[in-house]
Amino acid sequence: MRVVNTWRNLPGKVWVSMLALDPRLDKKGERACRALSPQEQRLFSSMDRYDRAHSLAVASRLRDDPLLYRAALLHDCGKLTSELRLWVRWAYTFLEVFQPRLLARLAEKVEREARGGDVLKRMRSLTPGWRRGLYVQLHHGEVGAALLERAGSEEEVVRLVRDHQGEPRDDRSRRLRRLDDAL
Repeated sequence: MRVVNTWRNLPGKVWVSMLALDPRLDKKGERACRALSPQEQRLFSSMDRYDRAHSLAVASRLRDDPLLYRAALLHDCGKLTSELRLWVRWAYTFLEVFQPRLLARLAEKVEREARGGDVLKRMRSLTPGWRRGLYVQLHHGEVGAALLERAGSEEEVVRLVRDHQGEPRDDRSRRLRRLDDAL
């Protein structure tokens, strides 16, 4: 389990929270979505307001690389709003900061309980609620990649989304990871 130092990126989280309150967010998202396929646009639009604001903030710094820009817009599309409730996100962040060992134990428990061959089957095998939400939080890159594969996205976009929480393998991955962690 990769733990991001929440205190280190707290200013970025506060800034993105303010961006999420901007009444122009939907218009900004519509303009940014022009770079995406219709299926990718639906995935972007299904993200919650904070995740869209975060993705727009990350992507705005990656306009020089169209493929990386698209991956940045979609990198958190696996944080399914139907599965990852706000209270689970808050609990995750609280545990990450104040009880990281407890978070690690809970994550291990959820991993043991998940059944199935692919990430979506494993997610669906868990009862709805905090267990499924925690699984989605931990595996949102893989969940997003599976959704993007189904949507027919380019292989490189799928890879960048899948790997954005892991150890960067190349310059594109490093750039996306650095900005994602900062914001």
